[in-house]
Amino acid sequence: MTYDEMSSFILNYLKNDITGRAIMLTGEWGSGKSYYVKNTLKPFLEDKGNGKHKCVIVSLYGLSDISEISKAIYMELRTIIKSPSTEVGNTAKAVGEIIGKTIFNGLVSKVGFDIGSTNDKVFQDLYESIDLTGKLIVLEDIERTQIDIIELLGYINNMCENDGVKVLLVTNESELITTYEKSDDQGKTTEYYTDSAMAYKRAKEKTIGDTIYFNCDYENTIQQIIGSFGLSLQKYCTPEYAEDIRVIFFLMTSHNLRAFIYCCQKIKEIFMFIEDNHISVKEEIQKILFYGCVAFTQRQSKGANLQFERDAYLSAKLGLNDQYPLFKFCYDYIMYQMLSKDDIKKSIAYYTDYRKNGKWNSGRDSDLRTIKEFNIKTDEEVNEAIRNLPQKLDAGDIPYYDYGVLLNYLVAIKYEAGIEFDITPIESSIIGNLKNAPDEINIESLFNSGYELHKEEAITSFANIKQRMKDALGSLDDLDFSYDPEKVINYYDKNIKKLKANLASNGFAHKLDINRLVEMLKNCSSAQISKLRSLFMDLYRDQHYSQILEDDIFALNEISDKISVLLQYDKYDNIQKMQMFWFNKNINDIILTFDSQKTQGK
Repeated sequence: MTYDEMSSFILNYLKNDITGRAIMLTGEWGSGKSYYVKNTLKPFLEDKGNGKHKCVIVSLYGLSDISEISKAIYMELRTIIKSPSTEVGNTAKAVGEIIGKTIFNGLVSKVGFDIGSTNDKVFQDLYESIDLTGKLIVLEDIERTQIDIIELLGYINNMCENDGVKVLLVTNESELITTYEKSDDQGKTTEYYTDSAMAYKRAKEKTIGDTIYFNCDYENTIQQIIGSFGLSLQKYCTPEYAEDIRVIFFLMTSHNLRAFIYCCQKIKEIFMFIEDNHISVKEEIQKILFYGCVAFTQRQSKGANLQFERDAYLSAKLGLNDQYPLFKFCYDYIMYQMLSKDDIKKSIAYYTDYRKNGKWNSGRDSDLRTIKEFNIKTDEEVNEAIRNLPQKLDAGDIPYYDYGVLLNYLVAIKYEAGIEFDITPIESSIIGNLKNAPDEINIESLFNSGYELHKEEAITSFANIKQRMKDALGSLDDLDFSYDPEKVINYYDKNIKKLKANLASNGFAHKLDINRLVEMLKNCSSAQISKLRSLFMDLYRDQHYSQILEDDIFALNEISDKISVLLQYDKYDNIQKMQMFWFNKNINDIILTFDSQKTQGK
């Protein structure tokens, strides 16, 4: 369901449901349920066009007694009553009005009113003040309450069935439905519900009608959250930034919006500190600060014990690799509420140097240290370190700045120390990575230190390797598009600058195997389709027809035709279909722009 569909469904329940049961909204912790309720559902229900229905939102987190729920609902009701004259219910209730008797009974049992005294003016006023006509009671954090779940559902059942109250329960139901595994004599394992889960399911059947499974509209919600933090984060309140942050969630395998709200609060305060202290930080670096904090707080939300590396200004491990590292001063503020002007200035200067030379994480890898100390290690220790290198190079664990030194020492190990191994796979990985290195990398900075070679074979071999590294940094050779959905995002991040720089002379679209591209799109997630859209848009949307190869324009038309067919692909979910619709529209807009420019040129 979309947000509009969920809100309309809940409005229909509020207006028309006569089953005498509650409804439930369930989703994972931090997925945005509470944010949706407060920022989308509540304004929707209270809109004049939808009947101006009031939402009474109460969290059950930490409550231990039914009467506490009654008190919380009563106090919340008092805050939405418009005038003092209605607070104590001086006028008689109209026919059809809902009186919250269950809530009232919970209240009076706690405060000790004499229910038998019908002339008790305070009793009568309190009773009549609990008016739930046209209102929705929203009870959040069901799974976090200390109240017995069966007792709670009985209380809710009384409200709905006997009093006619409309109730929405907001919870992570998976925490309530617990299971265990049991193996039979043949070793086959079967999963069973626990006794408490079975009791809950029986009680739920009587108390709760529909269960809505929450699907967050992340891009829209991310924009709303950023917008709520005012001018400090205003420039990030765009669909493009929201899409970037959604991709970070995807890469972190975490979509915790509470953690994201916390992150926005912290980065806002960091930005204000930077501004108040007149510290110069470029917009590009501010974005890296923000995104690194997004990645870190998502890691935090998963319960990991995250320690910053000693004597480091930046951490790829705690941020998002070396693309969006976490700065130490951000870590210190998030963890310990400490900010220092000097620390910020030193970190920014250090990172600026990294952008030029790739220095910031240099020399920290344990296998690299073993290789640089090969003259005091055993053969087995050196061979073990060499075996680990290809995987680390593919994962980006060794920075560009170490490539020259690494190959220098590997040549020394092979030719000077006489340890036999195949250097080719390692060299190939390094050459491949350098083809996608940032433009700022200075080739000479990769060879400013190393092992002095003596043997002619070693000197010649290293000279050849060094030349191949220079060639790799100098140009983007083949397209090297893998047609693997898992590599789409990384491909964009590594190649977009060089692809744009070489578009006029080399083109892009006509080099693609379009049939393979279509087959890949069938297996892409919405985030991966979105990144492909960004690739085409960033390459072509600001280009003029005269600067584009004719073969590329023909290829774009063919891609558009193929994507049009994919719009009907039945294995896509709704969000994937939406992304493909946008992709198709993006390509068509580019083609129409080129056609228009061509016509005007004639």
